[in-house]
Amino acid sequence: MSMLNTKRTLIVMATVILLGLTGCKKTTQPEPQQAPVVEAAAPQAVAVDMNAPLIFQIGALPMKGNKDAKVTIIEFSDYECPYCSRVEPTIAEILKAYPNDVRVAFINNPLPFHTNAMPAAKAAVAAHKQGKHWEMHDALFANQKGLSVDFFKSKAKELGLDEARFEADMNDPATEKLINKGMEDGKPYGIGGTPSFLINGVAFVGAQPLDNFKKVIDQEIKRADEVAKAKNLSGEALYQELVKTAPKPKADEPEEEEAPAGRVHVDLTNAPILGDANAPVTLVEFTDFECPFCSRANTTIHELLEKNPGKVRVVFRHYPLSFHKNAKLAHQAAEAAKIQGKFWEYYDKLFANQKEIDRDHLIGYAKELGLDEAKFTADMDSDAVIKIVEADVKAGTDAGVRGTPHFFFNGTLLSGAQPITAFQSALDKELNAADPYIKKGMGGNDLYEQIIKDNPVPKAAPIVIDIAGAPFKGAADAPVTLIQFSEFQCPFCSRVEPTIKQLMEDPAYAGKIKVVFKQFPLGFHDKAQKAAEAALFAHANGKFWEMHEKMFANQQALGIEDLKKYATEVGLDAAALEKALNDNTYKAAVEADVKAGQGAGISGTPSFVINGKLFVGAQPIDNFKKEIDAALAEAGK
Repeated sequence: MSMLNTKRTLIVMATVILLGLTGCKKTTQPEPQQAPVVEAAAPQAVAVDMNAPLIFQIGALPMKGNKDAKVTIIEFSDYECPYCSRVEPTIAEILKAYPNDVRVAFINNPLPFHTNAMPAAKAAVAAHKQGKHWEMHDALFANQKGLSVDFFKSKAKELGLDEARFEADMNDPATEKLINKGMEDGKPYGIGGTPSFLINGVAFVGAQPLDNFKKVIDQEIKRADEVAKAKNLSGEALYQELVKTAPKPKADEPEEEEAPAGRVHVDLTNAPILGDANAPVTLVEFTDFECPFCSRANTTIHELLEKNPGKVRVVFRHYPLSFHKNAKLAHQAAEAAKIQGKFWEYYDKLFANQKEIDRDHLIGYAKELGLDEAKFTADMDSDAVIKIVEADVKAGTDAGVRGTPHFFFNGTLLSGAQPITAFQSALDKELNAADPYIKKGMGGNDLYEQIIKDNPVPKAAPIVIDIAGAPFKGAADAPVTLIQFSEFQCPFCSRVEPTIKQLMEDPAYAGKIKVVFKQFPLGFHDKAQKAAEAALFAHANGKFWEMHEKMFANQQALGIEDLKKYATEVGLDAAALEKALNDNTYKAAVEADVKAGQGAGISGTPSFVINGKLFVGAQPIDNFKKEIDAALAEAGK
């Protein structure tokens, strides 16, 4: 999982991560009369202008809701994305809550690392051409783990579609062209990942709670009324004016960038290089072949090289994450391919087939590239290759890498699968910084080494977190304090719990570690906020760790009734807990923990501060021990 983000990424992620997560409550008021749900005319009956953005051609898109609504939500979605599936009930709730004021249109946004997403999108388009988009749409989301051509065909037959026409439309190049156009049309509006939305042209990112959608919708109803009155507009003319005058996404606004405090040096000896070897900017890439975000970044890197010939070179370093079961062997395979001069070809094979990188497939890709199979297999399993991969991981960890993908532009950090604009901005900035060196005739390794030597990384000031009154375990006066920022719905947080337990039970650390727990609920986990509040209720009543264990053991069941059940099981008053949750008694305390984490540079979970030093992710226990041992040595223990 990618954990570290630059300033720009934090701005984008703040839309998703720092949200209040309260469940929808039933009311006794009668539901408003539902406006007729309509589906737009099929695409073949509506001329699609391939030179104009699809977002302005609502009639060509699948649509439901009141066709004369004041608010148009365009949903950019991916049928293989679990978060896209999760937001669908929220969309249904919106249409119920705003029967006359909201309509929803759909644009396919299949992500490249989802193998079945593009075929599913084609199936949806083919179904739409026969007036059955929403029926196919619902079936695709209901069967996310079983998407296949056979499934699409069987569903088309079940829906009564003309099967020959359906298959022909799926395979028509015009269908993929239409899908790609929709994806491109979203980019200027800040649309990249899924699910993403344009609400009257206002970008809205993530599977957010209903209340967050309502806030934007209510604002847009007000804006629509004001624009309609001021400009005497209605219908499609009003919609197009609203989109044209919508505020641009923050990620596209110019920011005042801080100069880098220093540059991180990574040894490039024997590392594979893509691009001009003498380029003035060196982009060091730490990646994991099983990481979907790395696959997305791979596409961006190739685009960056194509747009900037001779200006940037890419240097590859291995960083397989421990929780990706096939990643390490895949990296050994890539290194074995490098020995036979086919590293980048094998690299592309791995990213093109992320879900099939077990041993048999790895050997199969070697055959496809014409490698000597016996030598490849022997090299892949050799101690020498294993040591190269492990040395890269150590080099990355020493450089501050904790997740993937992770990049350094001439030693300056850029983390995460960011859009091409972020990469281009970083490159342009580094080209300016490299200009004095270029004028001296320097490039490639010489420039890389010198610019980093001239800009060493200063020693970071320790991170200070107020832990007064926070739940903790271990010796109160332990020389090492491990502050854990976590949340109860995050699978990675659950995964790291046994590691923390092992560390606490290790005789070598007896009396030397204190673990302090801080709440950091993520916005796209709909039960995390109330679970965090329940944990603090338990803490206030002397049962934090008991409740903590109950919630991590039952991550899929964290509704209010579930929390009350766990409270009873650990000896707490369930009625008092429910009242505290309804009254938001601990909401401010949770928000204070989140703010403290933000201030420490934390954006994801689990994250840790170990004696003032940031440590990110559900890492192997040996990595924790390394940090703890260093902290003990510094403390003279």
